[in-house]
Amino acid sequence: MFNGVEMEKKTATTGQARRFLLLLCLILLLFTSISLYSDLSGIHGRYGDLAAEVGRSFYQAIDAMRKWNLDHGGIYMRVSPDTPPNPYLENSLREVTTNAGVHLAMINHAQMTRLMSELLTNQRGIHVHITGLLPIRPGNNPDEWERSVLTRFEKGSAEEFDVVGAGNESVFRYMAPLAAGGSCNSCHDQSHRRFGKVSGGISVAFSYGPFLKMISREQRQNVLVHVFFFVLGLALIGLTGGKLIKSIAALQDSLLRIKRLEGFLPICAKCKNIRLEGTDYRRQESWVAIERYIQERTDAEFTHGLCPQCASELYPELARRREG
Repeated sequence: MFNGVEMEKKTATTGQARRFLLLLCLILLLFTSISLYSDLSGIHGRYGDLAAEVGRSFYQAIDAMRKWNLDHGGIYMRVSPDTPPNPYLENSLREVTTNAGVHLAMINHAQMTRLMSELLTNQRGIHVHITGLLPIRPGNNPDEWERSVLTRFEKGSAEEFDVVGAGNESVFRYMAPLAAGGSCNSCHDQSHRRFGKVSGGISVAFSYGPFLKMISREQRQNVLVHVFFFVLGLALIGLTGGKLIKSIAALQDSLLRIKRLEGFLPICAKCKNIRLEGTDYRRQESWVAIERYIQERTDAEFTHGLCPQCASELYPELARRREG
């Protein structure tokens, strides 16, 4: 049997092993949390970049259409309630009538942008707005977000985008500048010209709700994957840790048994009984047979026999027969 000190040492050793396993679990939790946070942040960034690319594509398409209109000096369309003559266009050819009597109105780049914006808004829910700090048409005045962006364009920013609002009502807004040039002078008088600076910008706005749904779905999948691997890691640590603790306990038991068999053993000179450690030598129950002492501290099993000397002492007749 092991005494209290030996049991405390054994408990301390297995306790250290358990603390080490707990440390491994905490490290696993830390790395899982860092990985999850990084992945979740990356998801927002990826879908933000995707939305920006969508806005950039619409801007580039509208800007290409605008430049085409400018290069061709505008186009003509039949006058209708949807395409009236532009009252802000100072051009002698703003309205013309063909030989067949068809009344046409010149559609310049700004009006074409507005018409395309109305079409995109009605069919796709995408709003395109051409604006500037000094617009000719009052309807082209910038809103608060556009005004702040136009100010940054004046300082050299190449493009701006942001998510405005929250939840399903959130809107992704993208805006890029329109460089001032000689072609702008045909429409803008001196009071509306900004030489050497941007003439304005085109903003694109669309719902960010579908992107949020995709973000939410991917985040849930990401969380489930991290939870799965975290639980799997805990299971592996628990399985291997349990075996490790059992092995340590078994090794500790073996070491304690070996230790109990080392050093000085108080043994009776006559009967060869051994006195138990820490007991009163004057009490008979403190002394146990050597077989019992060793069996309680090792896995050894005893089988009994007689040495020649003892056999001759106990059985002299049998000894004489063997000698004869």
